[in-house]
Amino acid sequence: MMIIDAHVHLPVEEASDSLQQKKDKLLQEMKKNQVDKCIVISDSYFESTIGSMDDCVKLFKETQSVYVVGGISPLVAFKTQIEKLKDYLDKKLVVGIKLFTGHEEFYLTDESLREVYELAIQYNVPVLFHSGWDNSQYSDVELVIDVARQYPQLKLICCHCFYPEIEKCQLLVEYSNVYFDISSVAEDETILEDMEVKIKKLIEVVPGRVLFGSDYSGCSQKAHVEFVRKLELSEEVETKVLYGNAIQVYSIRG
Repeated sequence: MMIIDAHVHLPVEEASDSLQQKKDKLLQEMKKNQVDKCIVISDSYFESTIGSMDDCVKLFKETQSVYVVGGISPLVAFKTQIEKLKDYLDKKLVVGIKLFTGHEEFYLTDESLREVYELAIQYNVPVLFHSGWDNSQYSDVELVIDVARQYPQLKLICCHCFYPEIEKCQLLVEYSNVYFDISSVAEDETILEDMEVKIKKLIEVVPGRVLFGSDYSGCSQKAHVEFVRKLELSEEVETKVLYGNAIQVYSIRG
């Protein structure tokens, strides 16, 4: 069965690695874990160990198995980033937009993001946002509901499912434009069983809106593949989670 990892970053274990070396390590990891395709998320900064939007686009432009999501921030040369994003969207070189809410101190409802949301609707690409972990108030459930209601045509992807408070996702299932990627949920073995129960429950409610993701290299891609296998989903549902939903949400080829 095909696997699309909808949430990865360039590896950062070796600070001295070149971008090409990081790319090679990512492709090797994918091969090792039998992951067919992935979506690389760039940073919102122009210089970054996980690669800027420019870096990732140039690095994977000719790589058919890797798609790029462009990180953007209202706190970092916003107008310049918007122009770059428009150019890459026009050329179909990015398939989504990432907001690092919480990692950076801005809220999902920040008025400056209106332009990002309208751009995403115009080009029919999803907006991903960081949730849970640290500083979760910047993208808490109430804020997601506000944006989902204000922009019903906008596809929102809740990265990490508010980890470790996965149950918060249940408050969003009524909003059909909100999706969930499970990246990072398999990282802590001490709460793994609890994560399995909560993620399986979420999948049972919205099987067409949960995407496989790992958050490699910060988290183990192998552990996340094994996590999904342990859920013992039906073949139809597992197909959706492992690749079908990503194809639909990102409008990419399988």
